[in-house]
Amino acid sequence: MENEKDQVQITETQTIVYTGPLPVSQEFAKYEQVLPGTADRLLTITEKEVEHRHKNEDKVVKMGGRGQIFAFIIALLSIGAVYLSIFLRQPAVAIVPAIIALTSLAAVFIGKARNNKLKQ
Repeated sequence: MENEKDQVQITETQTIVYTGPLPVSQEFAKYEQVLPGTADRLLTITEKEVEHRHKNEDKVVKMGGRGQIFAFIIALLSIGAVYLSIFLRQPAVAIVPAIIALTSLAAVFIGKARNNKLKQ
């Protein structure tokens, strides 16, 4: 019984975390040793994934630009409606298009800020 109390058990755990699309070079070489051709396949898959991601980001940027154009047009039309309402001596009616115009202009500026972040 005394021998069992004197024994110490040591456990070691190792965790490896990758933060890129490919493993570190030592691990990459091990893949190739275990299954020849794996390194080339991994590179091909990674290249395709990067290309796909870039295409999607380009689409998002283009769609954001269209949204900005539409928001600007809505803002201009709303400002026109405000002026028309005031000209027709209906200032209470001018409140709704004024709010729409301000919201549309805010959307344009927010969209520009997002596009700038995506480009960086």
